[in-house]
Amino acid sequence: MKRPVLTLFLLLACLLPVSAQQMRVEEFGIQHRPLWKRAEVPVDKASALLDFITDEKGFSFFSGAKKPAAAEEGEGVITVALPHKTAYVTIKHPEYGQLVWRVPDGKYLKRRKHYQALLIAVDPTKDYKSPKQWVVFHISPSNALLQLDSVTRPVRQETLEYYLPVGSHSYRIEAPFHEAVEDVFTLSDSVRTDIRVTLQPFYSFLSVKMPASGGDLFVDGTPIRKEEATSYRLAEGYHRVALFREERCWYDSLLFVGRAEKKVLELSERDLSPRDLRKTDPVPVMAPLEPLEAGEENAGQPALEAGSNVRLSAADARTEIWVDRERKGLGQWEGALEPGFHLAQTLRDGRESAATWLWIEDDFPQEINLSAPGTGYGLLNIHSNVTGAGIRIDGKDFGQTPQLVRLDATKSYEVTLSKPGFKPRTKTVRPRGNNQVDVYLKMKKK
Repeated sequence: MKRPVLTLFLLLACLLPVSAQQMRVEEFGIQHRPLWKRAEVPVDKASALLDFITDEKGFSFFSGAKKPAAAEEGEGVITVALPHKTAYVTIKHPEYGQLVWRVPDGKYLKRRKHYQALLIAVDPTKDYKSPKQWVVFHISPSNALLQLDSVTRPVRQETLEYYLPVGSHSYRIEAPFHEAVEDVFTLSDSVRTDIRVTLQPFYSFLSVKMPASGGDLFVDGTPIRKEEATSYRLAEGYHRVALFREERCWYDSLLFVGRAEKKVLELSERDLSPRDLRKTDPVPVMAPLEPLEAGEENAGQPALEAGSNVRLSAADARTEIWVDRERKGLGQWEGALEPGFHLAQTLRDGRESAATWLWIEDDFPQEINLSAPGTGYGLLNIHSNVTGAGIRIDGKDFGQTPQLVRLDATKSYEVTLSKPGFKPRTKTVRPRGNNQVDVYLKMKKK
C-alpha cells in the first residue's frame, strides 16, 4: 500500500505549477576528508547529516512528506539531520515553493554518514544579486597590520583579497613609523572594490633652544621661528642648521635626525663663532624619503587613453552600452566621466540590464564589466591562488582575479587565467541561469 501512495505523492509534486518549481539540488555526494581531518566532520550516530550549500534562508525540511527534520543554519550552509534510510526529502520555502528531492541512483541516506549537496533556489522574475563581493587591498608598505571588521590580519605582501558579504565594512591599516589609516567601504553586488593605501611615514621634529642673544635660525636653508625655534616634518637623515645675526653666520652644523625622532638642540653663546657663510649661499638639502619611481603610482591599473578615467565592457560586441540614458557604443566604451554618480546599463534585443551605479571621484582609472541584459545570465566567481592574474573568457579580457563576471547562461565559456612567471590555466564553464558558479583555478610557476 505504501508504494502506490508514494507514487501518487510524487506525481502530484511533479504537477505543481512551473512557478513553484524554482528549486533544484545538484552535486550530491558524501563528504570526504583526509584521515587527519575526519574528526572535524560532525557525525550523528542515529541520523544522517546532509549539508545543503545555499545562501538563502527560510527553508523547511521534511523526511519523506510529513516528518519535520531538524535543520541548523550556518554561513552559506544548512545542516539537516535525517533518519536512517531516508530515500527522499521534501524542501519547502515561502517564496520558492516546494521541491521533492529523491536521493540519486535509487540510494538512501545512512546514519553516521555526512553528505553534502548544492541547493539552488532562483526566482526567474527577479534579477539575481550576489550576496558577496571581492575587495582587493593594495597596501604600501607591505609589512603592516590590517584590521578588517574587527579581525586583525598581518600583511606580508602588497596585495590582499577578501570575499565578503555585500554591504559596509570598516578597516584600519597601520605599520611601524607610519600614520595609521581608518576608513569604511561599501561592497555592491555588481563590481569588486579596489582599495589602494599608501601609509605616510612619521616625520621627525627638530626643536632648537636659542641663546639669549637671539638670531635668525635656518634649517636646510629655510628660516624657522625665532627664540625657541621648531622645525616640523623633517625626513630622517642629516639636516643643516645655521644661525645668522644680520648677514653673518654664527653657527653652522650638520645634525642627524632619526626616524620619528623629536630632536632637541640647545645652543649657548659658547657654541657661536663667526663663520664664512652668507644667507645667499646655497645650502644642501637632504632628499625626502624614497620618492615613487616614474609610473609607480599607476602600477597595476588598466591602461586607458589620455583623458579617459573609465572603461565599460559589455558581455559581447553586439550589446549596447548606455551611460546616464545616453548611448555610448557597442561592446566596449572608454572615455571620461565627471565626478559623481552615473547610471550605466546595457541593452540588446529590447532587453535592459540591471542598473550599475558608478561613483567617479577623480581621474583614477576604473575598468568595469557591465551586467548582461535580461535575467538569462549567471555569475562566474573567478579566483585563483594568484592575485592579479589576467582573465580571458572566449578570447576577451575581463580584468584580473579575483572577479565576479556576469555572462549569458545559454552557453559554455572557456575561461583562461594567465600571468607572467606562471603556467596558464584553462577551464570550460557553463553559468547557471540567475545563479552563481565558483571557478577556482590553481596556477603553478613555470
